[in-house]
Amino acid sequence: MSTFKSITLAVSLFLLLDIGLPTLAHPPSGENPKPPSKAGEHLSKARIALDAYKTRLLKEGKYACCMQKPTEAQTDGCDTCAKTNGSCNCGANLAQGKGVCGECYGAWKIGRGTTGFGKVDLKTLKILPSTQQGMAGAGKPQDAPEYVAYAQAMTLAKRTLISETRYSCCIGKGGCDECAYENSCGCGANLLADINSKGGKKRGVCAQCVDGQHSGHGRLGKIDLNALEITVMEEMPMMRGTLGDWAMNREGSGTSWQPDSSPLYAKMGVSGRYQTMQMGMIGAVYTDSGGKRGERQFFTPSQYMFMAQRDTGGGTLGLRGMMSLDPLLISGKGYPNLFQTGESYLGSPLKDRQHPHDLFMELALTYSKALNRNTRGFVYLAPVGEPPMGASAFQHRPSSWDNPIAPIAHHWFDGTHITFGVATAGLTFGSKWKAETAVFTGREPNENRYDFDRMRFDSYAGRITYNPTPNWSFQTSYAALHQPEALETGNAHRLTASAQYNRPFGSGDNIAVLLGYGRNIKERGTSEAWMLEGAYNRGQTTWFGRFENVAKDELVGVPAGIYRVNKWTLGGLYRFRVLPSSDQGIGASLDFYTFPSTLLAAYGSSPVSFSLFYQLRFGKMEGHEN
Repeated sequence: MSTFKSITLAVSLFLLLDIGLPTLAHPPSGENPKPPSKAGEHLSKARIALDAYKTRLLKEGKYACCMQKPTEAQTDGCDTCAKTNGSCNCGANLAQGKGVCGECYGAWKIGRGTTGFGKVDLKTLKILPSTQQGMAGAGKPQDAPEYVAYAQAMTLAKRTLISETRYSCCIGKGGCDECAYENSCGCGANLLADINSKGGKKRGVCAQCVDGQHSGHGRLGKIDLNALEITVMEEMPMMRGTLGDWAMNREGSGTSWQPDSSPLYAKMGVSGRYQTMQMGMIGAVYTDSGGKRGERQFFTPSQYMFMAQRDTGGGTLGLRGMMSLDPLLISGKGYPNLFQTGESYLGSPLKDRQHPHDLFMELALTYSKALNRNTRGFVYLAPVGEPPMGASAFQHRPSSWDNPIAPIAHHWFDGTHITFGVATAGLTFGSKWKAETAVFTGREPNENRYDFDRMRFDSYAGRITYNPTPNWSFQTSYAALHQPEALETGNAHRLTASAQYNRPFGSGDNIAVLLGYGRNIKERGTSEAWMLEGAYNRGQTTWFGRFENVAKDELVGVPAGIYRVNKWTLGGLYRFRVLPSSDQGIGASLDFYTFPSTLLAAYGSSPVSFSLFYQLRFGKMEGHEN
């Protein structure tokens, strides 16, 4: 495809993606998008304190709720009844047909009710406001230190949101918390618009505001409660993990884990009984890899991922699909990337180039189910997918996803993130440990990037992952690969280890770092790679860097041997347009190298690579980090 056609198609896709993505569930009406709120730290403290209060109420037998965890919560059950009564009787009242509080009502509407109540008829489900859900003998919330800590932190958070003109609620008694955790409440403006509208689709208010209106706490006069519309995250529900009860932020490519605090750029929704999530990006990159063997090229990397899940059979069923337009928008021989090795084009090994991804990167089915109180089992079955090897692939890591150029350590660390035929089974122990094993096809994808390769299931892998805190994730993996290279005979073994760190700040800034190690053991020898990469996001600017030390054993056009290559990358990205639905940014990066003097004749002295790029991706989901 010519450069002109590539640019035209890429720009069309950019515009289509940018226009087609809806906004947040209910942002303030008429407001322009704002930078991240400064209320994040207070919101986090409020969430922790209220969870502690609900946990104590549960142990004391004063909390019998009927809904799963609200957004950001670690404890099942609604927040509204805890704040209103210091107890919750929604479960018993649901069983007796009396109704549930507004927050529980909204949860049931989007499939977040708890199991154990049988089939609930949503058409006849009633709202019994939180003011009527208290248990006899329950103490006052104001007497509990956990509640006091929650109330103080939430008050400070809402004051900040109000000062930032983000908070216009429709109920009194402090307003809703549900929207506060979204960093934006437009329920008041939305309700006024609904009152003044003369038909058409209504904007609605959040579930906690529905409860407040039914409890008589409305701030806009008398409202027809029967005509009150509820949004309760219908356009942006918080999707829990497909493999366990944690936020989706933790789950990376395949079955890998990342720190729970990792940012999430996605759009969530509901389709029937399924919760859905979309992720993706597309870019336009001009790169000059420099040196004697360097080439120049414009290319357009892309990927789109769709996930859906539902509760069934006492567990969680998940569907995953990921595609890339690389076969169409990037040539069959990929793009220039000095010292990159792996895979082939027209029967010859790629020379200083990164191969394009296949059209189908992942098609997978997952199912997870609790085996006992602390143990959960899961399976991952994929005609094309990712076996449990290494950390999340480079496009999925917050320390790496702003850099459009693949690491040259790719085939030592995360190169098997696409293979045709994967069957993985694993166990999670509590919320911190995961052990998994898989049988899969060891051969790398062939040169036909549009087809499905033969599934051989001839290789094996195992991985152990440990997430001790929300900001850390450690993994180690081992794999036995059968004939991984199309142009090289022999089997291989791969060992990896990595540590990922992510820390969000109350200002909205974020830092992400990964340290990784990979070792390939082949019949002709052993080679290894080290990688340290990181990204610091401050406001609309992200600075990223990467250092790689790789023992390259597959360099083309040089005497056979293993060559130790060092690569330093420095770059930055400025997001000139930040919307709830999408981000657009422009960036640049520079690469520097050192290598053995025996390669000077081939590569020249001190080659420097540079790239200029544009990036469009789904918008950041504010307030969803753990």
